[in-house]
Amino acid sequence: MSALLGRFYLAHINDTHSHFDETALPLRLALPDGHSDIRLHCGGFPRLAGFIKQARQRAITEQMPFLLLDAGDSFQGTLYFSCFKGQANAALLNQLGVDAMVVGNHELDTGNTPLANFLRQIRFPLLAANWDLAGEAEDKPTRMQNHPRMVSWQNPAHPKPYIVKWMNDVPVAVFGLVLDNMPDIAAPDGDSTFLPVVEMAKKVIAEIHAAGIEHIILLSHLGYPRDCQLAQEVEGISLIVGGHTHTLQGDFSAVGLADDHPYGERFNQTLVLQAGYNSLMVGLAHIALLTGGRMRIEEGGNVLLTSEDANLQSQHGDPLFPLQQRHIRRFLRQLPNVMLVRPDTAMERLIARHYRSRLSRYTSDQVVSLPRGLRHVRIPDERGGSQVAPLVAEAMLFQAREMGINAEVAIFNAGGARISLPPGPVSAAELAGRLLPFASTVSHFEVRGGQLRQALEGAIVNALELGGSGSFPYPADLRYSYHARAPRGQRVEHLHVRDRLGRWQLLDERRDYRLITTSYTAMGKEGYHALLEQRSEPELLGLIISDVFINYARTRGILIPPAESLYQLNLERLVS
Repeated sequence: MSALLGRFYLAHINDTHSHFDETALPLRLALPDGHSDIRLHCGGFPRLAGFIKQARQRAITEQMPFLLLDAGDSFQGTLYFSCFKGQANAALLNQLGVDAMVVGNHELDTGNTPLANFLRQIRFPLLAANWDLAGEAEDKPTRMQNHPRMVSWQNPAHPKPYIVKWMNDVPVAVFGLVLDNMPDIAAPDGDSTFLPVVEMAKKVIAEIHAAGIEHIILLSHLGYPRDCQLAQEVEGISLIVGGHTHTLQGDFSAVGLADDHPYGERFNQTLVLQAGYNSLMVGLAHIALLTGGRMRIEEGGNVLLTSEDANLQSQHGDPLFPLQQRHIRRFLRQLPNVMLVRPDTAMERLIARHYRSRLSRYTSDQVVSLPRGLRHVRIPDERGGSQVAPLVAEAMLFQAREMGINAEVAIFNAGGARISLPPGPVSAAELAGRLLPFASTVSHFEVRGGQLRQALEGAIVNALELGGSGSFPYPADLRYSYHARAPRGQRVEHLHVRDRLGRWQLLDERRDYRLITTSYTAMGKEGYHALLEQRSEPELLGLIISDVFINYARTRGILIPPAESLYQLNLERLVS
């Protein structure tokens, strides 16, 4: 039987995606007298900071160590990143008192430079044990390899690929692992090398054990399924704190959220934790350190953060009657995993004075008014496809032509858009901060017709068969049919390009076409690999995707979905 060596408190967050302000979260409450669909303002860094401050104070009172870990993807997601490029993230995570963070894939969406600048501003270590920066260019103005807070593979400034945190008299090693297919889903600089996850996990664990440390925490940005698999494949990990898949552990069915995985699911001797997304939730666990490198959760779980006076509305945004509000708040107070927490005034003041005030011009800038809402889905369903994504593709084409570029077709990957748009006035903040929050640049280049066909098929296969729903292609001035029964390489048929007179012409596989798309798609990500066989070097438009769409929406004055569908899907599969 394992003996108790010590205890500590562990708080953890992941995939916060620059959601520093609260979110109006749609919830389906399982009230005693029936279900109620509401919108409750939840999360945000002031509430998160208030919760962490309370937890730290409890740890001090109980004379217990306290550890706060961030499992990555702090970048992207809102105007706070689009405008400040990681500066706000660094300041707010410093204020929160993070002890360590692992690199997420969205930290590298626009190359290494924003992360390198972030590294110079944070006061905590950045972990990525399987990121080899030895080949980093010597003349880079923002090198990461020799920074003492960069805990990567063979960094001379931090020779060990892990850190050690002392839980009273017990040393606990913490190391980070990032996706080894990072170049496929993000845009790291070409001088970065990402080493195999399993191989590097075993190497780092062996090094930690050689130093006489048996308790090991892996701070992972690999995703929940891969964390669970790693826990079964690799011995010696006491605890995995993960991110990437936005997994919310615990039973949140009372508010209409997840009930898929128990908090602290165990595989062999390894506990696996993850805490949701968008600063809505935080995990807090009371951990016991046992002999043999084992850890045990004494108590704790994930909690949804709100407050006693949080705005409470109907599902459609209308105010509720006072009696309804009292009834619902009474119900919420009784739930063990919904925390009514007082927002931290210091964090609120930091956000308001230094960052939110500078975004006010976006929120007050009405770009367009929608007569009807525009629905967004990644993959077309029985109600049809996205009404937003084709307009984004059309916007890229419009912007290029306005700038004198003879772009003929456009493709926009569905994952670049994040929300549906309700009817009524739409602000620049809504378009740049919520609809198109990723600061993706736009580029154009010539591609052979045959490669264009292959890229469409590769993206659709990735979306429908490989789980990468965000790759589904929505085109402009391009139409196609996809037949899942056809052999691979022959599934895209009836491919036509619209000429400047509005006539549909059959695509010529041997001719070059000028395509405009996001730079992310141009790099061949998520099934678009055929686009790497460009006939000309990609040229940047000089604008990010949200700027392009805002310009288009202003010019149009009204946004109406295309009259005709530019794709036809036959998804009846071949039986092998």
